[in-house]
Amino acid sequence: MLKNRIIDAATLTDVGRSLAFPELPAGLAASNDKLRDVAATRWPFDSEHLITAAKEATGLSDFGDASFREALDQLCGSADEELDLSPVGRRNLYGQILDHLVQRLRFQDLWNRHPEILDEKIEAPIVVVGLPRSGTTFLQQLLAQHPALRAVPFWENLSPLPQHDPAIRPPEDGPLIEQAERNVDGLRRFAPGLLALHQVAAEEPEEEIYLLGPGFASTVYEWVYILPSFGKWYAAADHTAGYRHFRQVLQTLQWMRGGGRRWLLKAPQHMEQLGPLRAAFPDAVIVETLRDPLTAAASLANLCCYGQRLRTDRPDPLATGEAAEGMIGRLVEAYVRDRPMNDPHFISVPFADLMGNPLPVAERVLAEAGVAVTPEARAAMAAYAADNAKKDRVPVNYGPEDFGIDIPRLRARLDGYYERFGLTPDPKFAA
Repeated sequence: MLKNRIIDAATLTDVGRSLAFPELPAGLAASNDKLRDVAATRWPFDSEHLITAAKEATGLSDFGDASFREALDQLCGSADEELDLSPVGRRNLYGQILDHLVQRLRFQDLWNRHPEILDEKIEAPIVVVGLPRSGTTFLQQLLAQHPALRAVPFWENLSPLPQHDPAIRPPEDGPLIEQAERNVDGLRRFAPGLLALHQVAAEEPEEEIYLLGPGFASTVYEWVYILPSFGKWYAAADHTAGYRHFRQVLQTLQWMRGGGRRWLLKAPQHMEQLGPLRAAFPDAVIVETLRDPLTAAASLANLCCYGQRLRTDRPDPLATGEAAEGMIGRLVEAYVRDRPMNDPHFISVPFADLMGNPLPVAERVLAEAGVAVTPEARAAMAAYAADNAKKDRVPVNYGPEDFGIDIPRLRARLDGYYERFGLTPDPKFAA
């Protein structure tokens, strides 16, 4: 996945070798062969090229606040200098960056024509934060059964604006939903393991890392690809402007598709962005899921490394493990640093409680967030919990050793998190 890095099969475990040397679907392999000679010139990671392409695609030129340019420059530089992508991987990353620039132009144009959008009220959104594998997805989807709450479905994350002029309301969203369904179908055909590891459906809630993309305050690039220099820059940068842009995006979705419901958001990346998050949403209620973070490191590495077969001819389990260890460490350290003590805006949810008896947990969260639990809402959440309990679970056949993750080192780094939240280390990670 990274240039100038040798992948030695002899140093990998059996699981690591299966990830590093996958058998690609015939269609994916054929596409890579077809595009190999043209990919680098057709899809360059160059900021000015992408800016020009976005302007030409839309006929627009106003990107709004220019602070996003630093993030774009860092992202393009890191991708160009560090990534060893397959032709399909290069096309997809280029297309994603271009799409976020196009969205930014279209949002700004809409705000210029309809400044009243930015007067839309967003009051006390409920924001679920927590590490991967700590129950955030389950909790968000459980709470989303309440008819008074409004989450962001996968299709809207990918394509928040309709294909027509978004000033025309209500928007025609059918084509956007169909496109998301094709996207999910593509994953099902070319990388079915991804859907097993992280279930996605076009009309189900999804974390808003894509909606943060047009503000260039998202970790979606870093989590999907390995971008060492971009990740280092991102961790040190101030993303207040990007989160302010995200708020404006939510105001736009509310203006286009109707309000009246309280926002229910979720993303692990918010753990290291509490300052920008709370600047954008001062009255947010933050629901934190708590679990031994060592479970997150290997899980994130496995998910990212499996997905690399879509993006590179050289998936790298050890580089992915190093990146995952760094990202989990960053999230935890930032959260311990920035999470205030005794703040009533925070609601804690231990993972064991959530998975052991989810309905009382959900009702407690809603009550503390000031949301009345009606019989209708209780029945909907109970039905969802029952259906979720029937789902087949993917057996975990990987461990930290498959990605070179140093458990004693990571545990020592995260010691303050265990102490702060009274967490008990998972015995399966005993040194």
